[in-house]
Amino acid sequence: MNAITFFNIKGGTGKTTLSSSIGWLLAEEAHSVLMIDLDPQGHLTQSLRGKPKKSQTSLYYSLIHERPLSGAIVPTAHPRLSLIPATEDHLYLNNALITKPWREWKLKDALSALHPFPYDTVIIDVGASLSLLTYNALFAAQTLIIPVLPDLFSYLSLKSLFTYLEKTCKDFKYNFKMIWILLNKLNNHRPLDRENRQALMKYYQKFLMPVMVREDLKFSQATKHQMPVSTFAPQSTAARDLKKVTRFLEEVLSQAKT
Repeated sequence: MNAITFFNIKGGTGKTTLSSSIGWLLAEEAHSVLMIDLDPQGHLTQSLRGKPKKSQTSLYYSLIHERPLSGAIVPTAHPRLSLIPATEDHLYLNNALITKPWREWKLKDALSALHPFPYDTVIIDVGASLSLLTYNALFAAQTLIIPVLPDLFSYLSLKSLFTYLEKTCKDFKYNFKMIWILLNKLNNHRPLDRENRQALMKYYQKFLMPVMVREDLKFSQATKHQMPVSTFAPQSTAARDLKKVTRFLEEVLSQAKT
């Protein structure tokens, strides 16, 4: 199972837009993809228009009452892309996890219980806050993608994030196979964008993804129409860049299997 979590302690870096777009593109490349919305705000669920049936269980009941995770999965507009949506009880999930044993590993355990595992890739979107939901998103994944903007605050926040990740992995004896920083909304015509890109290359070159996503108004237009940008504007800069990111991930994930 290839599981990827999109996370940054700084909000507004575009993680939901990136994760949903990459999940969609992987599905278009014939991968079977499960997306999990762990953010109580539910923006991923809204973008993929995932609506559970009234009688359907939720992620809350899967993690707290150990009901099969398969019962919380809903289809999307793409036949190879499935979703575990955010529901209202996501608001209470963090507090409910507090009393549970092995509370940080509940999502990983629930995914591992799916036999046979029907997906090639799992993509997890989680909010910027640090909580038990964050731990569950991190420990269920082997790959962490950190979206950043080419600005000073995004750059400075990376130091705090890597300090948190180092301590977390040490305390819980956990290691990611891969950590990638994905530069988003880059405008090479802005001097500050170029300066921040150079700073990332200097201090985080080991983690910086060699492909990036440039600034493109088509992103916001596609979001308004609740469509993936690769479908809304397939020839746009954003769509082309996202395809490069997707191909890069396919390559490194394939290499990690061997």
